[in-house]
Amino acid sequence: MRNGKLVVYLLIIWAWQMPLIAQSTEFTPFVNIATLSNGKKILQLLDSQDIDSKIKLQKLNQYILAEQFQQSPYYAFAYFRILHDIEISRGQPKKAKQAIESMLSIGKELQQTWLEAEAYMWLATFAAKEGNFDNGLNLVERAIRLSKSVQFHHLTARSYNTKAALYYFQDQYYLALELYLSALEIFMIDPEDPYVSKVLSNISIIYLDLEEWDKAWESNYDALQHLEKYGGSNEQYTAFNNNAAFILEQLGRVEESEPYLINAQKYSERTGDIRIKLNNLLAWAHYYISIKQYPRAITFAEQCLNNAQVESYPVIYSDCNRLLAKALHHLGQHKEAIEVLNLSHSLYKEMESQANLADVYALYSLAFEAQGDFQTALIYQRQANIEDKALLFDRRAKMIFNLSEQYKDKYRQQQLALLEAENALQTAKLAEQGTREKLMFFLILVGVFLIFILVKKRYWLESHNKSLQDSNDELYKQSHIDSLTGLYNRRYFLDYLNQLTQLSQRQASQACIAIVDIDHFKAVNDTYGHDMGDEVLIQISKALHANIRDSDLVVRWGGEEFVILLCWPQNYTSIGSEELLAKFERIRLAVCNKPLVMDKLTIPITVSIGISQPLDAKELTLEWHSALEHADKALYQAKGLGRNCVIMAKN
Repeated sequence: MRNGKLVVYLLIIWAWQMPLIAQSTEFTPFVNIATLSNGKKILQLLDSQDIDSKIKLQKLNQYILAEQFQQSPYYAFAYFRILHDIEISRGQPKKAKQAIESMLSIGKELQQTWLEAEAYMWLATFAAKEGNFDNGLNLVERAIRLSKSVQFHHLTARSYNTKAALYYFQDQYYLALELYLSALEIFMIDPEDPYVSKVLSNISIIYLDLEEWDKAWESNYDALQHLEKYGGSNEQYTAFNNNAAFILEQLGRVEESEPYLINAQKYSERTGDIRIKLNNLLAWAHYYISIKQYPRAITFAEQCLNNAQVESYPVIYSDCNRLLAKALHHLGQHKEAIEVLNLSHSLYKEMESQANLADVYALYSLAFEAQGDFQTALIYQRQANIEDKALLFDRRAKMIFNLSEQYKDKYRQQQLALLEAENALQTAKLAEQGTREKLMFFLILVGVFLIFILVKKRYWLESHNKSLQDSNDELYKQSHIDSLTGLYNRRYFLDYLNQLTQLSQRQASQACIAIVDIDHFKAVNDTYGHDMGDEVLIQISKALHANIRDSDLVVRWGGEEFVILLCWPQNYTSIGSEELLAKFERIRLAVCNKPLVMDKLTIPITVSIGISQPLDAKELTLEWHSALEHADKALYQAKGLGRNCVIMAKN
């Protein structure tokens, strides 16, 4: 007989706490929204659950204009809350999140603390859905602090509920339960508040994870009764019915589960929310595994995985893969099951989900054992045992107190509850004493393993750093060296000028620039093809590089043009125009005297060279554009004189 014990004692809590909370005036945006233009229609739109998303969006844009939500925090609150609900019903979680981020932006712009707090709370829920729990806790802590500062009690309670969910996802059940009950203290001020049933259902999920199936059933039943009496959203009907089906399976009453699943499916279709639909598919897959109809379980798991948006929800995506692997294993498809488990394993490990990791390792063990690989099966079974042990210590609530009785006393007599908790903790410590030696041995093994990992990590980091250095060298090479000729390119030329500037500040030196251009290069490409043209470029590059000093620089400027930069100390033997002309004449002859010979084909090669007048090196680094321009003019003179010659600029 269901007597709703939990609801009764929460009503007692409400009556006891009511005078304390009533002492402070609660802020609520809904009172202000009601006074706005179209205020009543806006509130109806906020509460509506069954309106088509397109119609809802049309009404939203009709009731609230852009300039209104940009200037008024109450319009902004309503607009982006409704827009969030619309995008969720459309299966667009990213757009829903963007709506909340816009709410936060306007809250900051208008300096409205309560609106910022509302946005932080919703962003924390997205972080929870994405498995980003640390970020979620940071966001919800901001929401709690800001909502308390403006006495927005309902938001504080919703933030407690969200924070509890974040702790629950990390298997921290004691902290989660504390927060759920703190939220209920506030929600029970109005017993008709739909969040009452939400939190009751959340408490049932904690009992469910602690495998306290009778209490889980009672709490979830109370949540459904509250929903039937006061109403609620399609999302709530779906979640509570899914939970009821799962709990019945654990109670050995699996034959009673199907009506609840059918109800959950009906309400999930009404929400239009893809996350809720995916959760219902998970519930069906779990149900069919329970009744050993594995092909049907595979069908529902694959429906979940085939949804285009499932990867936006890493927790659901991991659960779908895990149930698919379980069904495949039961059908004897062990290799396929292991491949699917690999996906779940990496995601659960990233989310640090101990309960699911334990289940994954146990499945690995069974699959490898079925394949005859007993050594690997044993390794995974040990890993499953380690996760189970860690999870057992995190579930101290199961050893410390009887949850429902403990919290009844907590709210009636605070000191007595504290004494009972301390006594229970002492009992737990005594119970653990017998396992200390084994635990110590285990810790030593872990320590040795960690040292091994650290040493291995060090060598990996050294290797990784070397790889990064090699990659950086390669990137530098790719960005500063011409890939065809192996010469430096124009970008390196500019870097080199900076180095020359520093050198010229330390010692006096002179320099000049020359441009080398291949004669009739276009004709070579047109006649013999671009491959032959590339060979010409390569041969000339080698000739140029072979006929300059190590301290000089030759770069491929682009196309068939090369630039040579000569630099020499001022106290060096004076180099005049004639010496420079002679030097570049030797370079021209080195090219001219060595035609390109390929496949019995001989192609004569000549170059024209234009040289700038020698300058002080410091002056050249500042006026290199001008020096290059003079060398270019000299080059054109060389071209005009019939090519295959060297000309120095007059000025």
